[in-house]
Amino acid sequence: MKNNNNVMKHIRFLFSPLFMGALFIIFAFAMAAATFIENDYGRGAAYGMVYDTRWFELILVLLSVNLIGQLIINKLSRKDRLPVALFHLAFIVMLAGAAITRYFGREGQIHIREGQKSDICTTDERYLAYTVRDSSGAKLLERTIDHRQPELSSSGLRQKIHVRDKEYELVFAGMMSDRYVFHLFGGGEPRMIILSPEGQGSPGAEGLPAAGSPEAEGSPAEASPAPVAGSPTGGSPAAGSPGAEGLLAAGSAEADGLHFDISYGSGTMVLPFSLFLNEFVLERYPGSDSPSGYRSNVTVIDESQNVEMPFMIFMNNVLKYRGYRFYQSSYDPDEMGTILSVNRDRAGMIVTYTGYSLLFFFILLSLLIRKSLFRTVRATMWNSALRKTLPLIVLFTVLSGLGSISAQHFVPGKKASDELGKILIQDQKGRTKPLYTMSNDIVRKVTGGNKFGNYSSMQFFLGFLLDFDHWKEIPVIKVNNVEIRKKAGVSGRYAAFSDLIDFSGEGYYKLSDDVRAAYSKSPGNRNKTDKEVMKVDERVNIIFMISRGDFLRMFPLNDTTHNWGAPHEALVNAPGNADSLYLRSIIPALVNSVQENNIVKAAQVVSSVRTYQERFAEYKLPSLRQVNGEFLYYRLVIFERLFPLYLMAGLVMIVVLIIPLITNRPAGSPVLRILRWLLVAGFILHTSGLALRWYISGYVPLSNGYESMIFISWITLLAGLIFRRRSEFALSSTAVLAGLTLLVAHMSFMDPEITNLVPVLKSYWLTLHVSVITGSYGFFGLGALLGLLTMVLLAMTRPENRERISSTIDELTVINYKTLTLGLYFLTAGTFLGAIWANESWGRYWGWDPKETWSLITIIVYSLVIHSRMIPGMRDIYSFNLLALFAFSSVLMTYFGVNYYLSGLHSYAGGDPVPVPVFVYVTVIILVSVSVMAYVKYRRFRKTVQG
Repeated sequence: MKNNNNVMKHIRFLFSPLFMGALFIIFAFAMAAATFIENDYGRGAAYGMVYDTRWFELILVLLSVNLIGQLIINKLSRKDRLPVALFHLAFIVMLAGAAITRYFGREGQIHIREGQKSDICTTDERYLAYTVRDSSGAKLLERTIDHRQPELSSSGLRQKIHVRDKEYELVFAGMMSDRYVFHLFGGGEPRMIILSPEGQGSPGAEGLPAAGSPEAEGSPAEASPAPVAGSPTGGSPAAGSPGAEGLLAAGSAEADGLHFDISYGSGTMVLPFSLFLNEFVLERYPGSDSPSGYRSNVTVIDESQNVEMPFMIFMNNVLKYRGYRFYQSSYDPDEMGTILSVNRDRAGMIVTYTGYSLLFFFILLSLLIRKSLFRTVRATMWNSALRKTLPLIVLFTVLSGLGSISAQHFVPGKKASDELGKILIQDQKGRTKPLYTMSNDIVRKVTGGNKFGNYSSMQFFLGFLLDFDHWKEIPVIKVNNVEIRKKAGVSGRYAAFSDLIDFSGEGYYKLSDDVRAAYSKSPGNRNKTDKEVMKVDERVNIIFMISRGDFLRMFPLNDTTHNWGAPHEALVNAPGNADSLYLRSIIPALVNSVQENNIVKAAQVVSSVRTYQERFAEYKLPSLRQVNGEFLYYRLVIFERLFPLYLMAGLVMIVVLIIPLITNRPAGSPVLRILRWLLVAGFILHTSGLALRWYISGYVPLSNGYESMIFISWITLLAGLIFRRRSEFALSSTAVLAGLTLLVAHMSFMDPEITNLVPVLKSYWLTLHVSVITGSYGFFGLGALLGLLTMVLLAMTRPENRERISSTIDELTVINYKTLTLGLYFLTAGTFLGAIWANESWGRYWGWDPKETWSLITIIVYSLVIHSRMIPGMRDIYSFNLLALFAFSSVLMTYFGVNYYLSGLHSYAGGDPVPVPVFVYVTVIILVSVSVMAYVKYRRFRKTVQG
C-alpha cells in the first residue's frame, strides 16, 4: 500500500503545476544559453550542445506528459473548461507535429542551371565517412556515419574506429579558417587531419602531429597547417559516402602503416521526378542593384506518371508535387541558375497546423465565453497580506538645441525650397521619392536632427548645392569624439566642412590617415574613435556629394538600366533638341525660384519635372497624392512631436491620481478629463501617422526597428485606452510607456528612412505575423508598469492608508492578469503565424533562429507568470506582480537583444553591437531596490495577518 502511495505521489508531482514551472525555467534557460552559444561558436555548437541532444528532447517529452496529466487531473474536459482544455491540447498536438517533422521529415536543396534538369537534392543532414586501407591499398574498413546536426561542433562528434585489433578515436577539434580539423588518437602520436573544402589540398602532405604532441613541439600546427590530399585516388569521397554531390571536405592521414581517408558532406535525396529550369528571372528595383523579386520558371518531368507540368516558383509561391514542396531560396551569382529549398513533411505539417488551429480557436473562445477565466478573474485568486495606486514618477528631461547659423550669405527661401521638395528623385537603393524626403535623410545623417537651426532640410540641401563656397564654412557636421574635434580645430559638437578639408592648399583631408586606418581594421578591432572617424567621414562625403549634385537623380537616363541621373547626365541620351534645351534650363529656373522665394515658380518647376519624368520613366511613378502625402508626413514629424505629449500627459495624470491616495481627497476630475482627451487626440494623430506611412511606402510599416517601435507605442496606448474604464492608472502608465517607446525610436541607432522591401518581406503573412507579435509587446509593457506601480504601492503602505492601497492593488492585479493574458495570446498567435509564414516562404516553420527561440522563451516566461497562482510559493499578489515586472526583460531581449546583439535572420544589427546604455544598469538597480523595499513591507504586513 505504501509503495502504491509513493507511486501516486510521484505521478501527481509529474502532473503538478510545480513540476510544470520547473520545466518552464529549465527549458527557457536552455534555449537562452543556446542562442548565446550560437552567437559565439556557431550554429553547429548550439545544435550539438542543446537543440539536438537527448536531454533537450526529454524536456519536451516531460512537458507533453505534464500537459496531458493536467488535462486529466484538473478535469479540463468539462464543458465550462473547454477553452483551457483546447489550449493544453493545442500544445500537445504541436509538440507531436514537431516530433514527426524532426524524425520523419526531410529537408534539403536542389541546384539547377538554366537549360538543365536535376532530380538530386542535398539534404540538411550531414555524414562523416571514413575508409581504412593498408600499405598495399587494400580496403580494411569503411563506414558512413549519419550526423543529424546541420554543422559540426566539438561536442558533437567522437567516433571509435576498430581495425586489426586496435582502437582509434576520431575527434572533431574545430575549424581552421574554412577547413574542418580532426584529431586521430591511437597507434602512437595523435595525428591532425585537415579536411579541405571539396577535398582540395596540397598533394602529398600527410597527417600532421596534433597540437601538444611531442612531434608538434617547435612547429605549432596552428601556425602553418598543411592541407592534406583527399585520398590516394586524388580527393574522391571516402567509400561509403553518399556521393560527390554533397561533398563538403575531405582529407587523409597515416598511422601505424594504415591510411585513413575521411570525408564530410551533405546527404543526398533522389526525387521520383526531375525539375527542368527553363529560365531564372531576377527583377531589380529601378535604378539599383537591390533585388525586387526573383522566380524560377521550371517544368516538372515525371516519366512514371507521364507528366510535364510548367510552374513558376517565386517567394511565397510554392511548387507542391507528390508530397514534396519546392521554395525559391537563392540563385547563382551569374543569375543563370537557381537554388530551391525542398521539403517533404506532409504528416508533420498537417499535425502542426492542426495544433495552430486549436490554439487560435482557444484564444477566440477564451475572449468570447462569459465564464472563461479571462472574463471571470478576481483578485481573490491571489493571496494578499493587505486586502488604490502610487506609481513611480519618472523624471524625464531632454536637453537639445543647435547654435544659430551665423552665415551672412545666400539662404534659400523657405517656401520655394519646401515646394521644390516635391520633385521626385531616385535614391541609390532604387526607391523613387520626393527630394524633401532625401534632404530630410541627409540632414538627419549629417547633423543628427530633422532640421538645422531654424532652417528646413530643403534649405540646408539647396544651400550646400547652390552656394557651397559659403555654406562650407558653417558648422553642421556632428562630431562626438574629442580627439577628432582637436584635429579639426573645433571646440563644439559641430564642425564645418572647411574645418576638415584644408582649402588653402590642395584640399588636404585632415582625417584621411585616420579613415584609412579605421577601415583597414577588422570590425572587432575597431575602437570608439575608429567608429566615430568612420561616421564623420560618411558625413563629410555626404556634404561633398551634395556639392557635386550627386543626389539630384531626377531625370530618366533613357537607357536600359532604368537609372535616373542629374540633368547633365540625362543630356547624353536626350531624345531631341527641345528636351536638351529643357535639361539645360531647368537648374537655372530652379535657382531663380529659390532666389526670389517664389512658390508659384517653384511649383511650375516641380510640374515640368514631373511631366518629363512621366514621359520617359519606364515604370510607374508614385501618384501625386502619394508625393503630397510623403511631403506632409516628413513636414509634420508626427511621432517626434508625440513623445513629449505622451510623457507629460502621462506623468501629470499619475500625479493627479496619486494625490487622493495620499491625502484622501477627491481626484481632480476636470484635469483628468483634459489629459484624457489630449491622449485620445494624440492616439488619433498616431494612428493617422501610421496610416500615412503605410500609404506612402505601400506596405505595412513593420519592416524595421523604427517602424516596429512606433507600432509598439501605438498598441501600448491602445491597451491603456481599452483598460481605462477599470483604472485610470492603466491609461496614465501606458502613456508614459508609449512616450518612452517613441523616444527610443528616435535615438541615433534607429533609422526612420522609408525603404524598399526585400523580396521575402513581400508576404501577407508578414502583416499578420509582425503586427500581432509586436502588438503583444504593448500589453506586456503595460503589465510591467502595473507590476512596478504595485511594488511602489507596497513599499509605501502604512497602517493608515492600508485599506485604500489594498483595494487599488487588487484592481491593478486583475487588470494586470488580463493584460498579460492578452499579451500572451497575441505573442503566441504571432509566433506561430510567423511559423506559417516561414513554412510558406522557405519550407521550414521552425529553425531555432535566435528571434524564434527568444519568442518561445518569452511565451514560456509569461506562461509561468500566468500560472504562478497555481504554484506553491508564488500564489500571492506580491509574487505575481514581481514576475510581471521582471518578465518584461525577456521581451526586451527578444526585441533589442536579438535585433542588435545576436546574429540571425531577424537581426537589424550591422557590424558591432550597440553598447548597453548606462541608464539600463541604473534602471535595473532602481527596480531591484523598489522590489526589495516592497517585499520587506509586504512581509511585515503578512506577519501581522498571520499573528
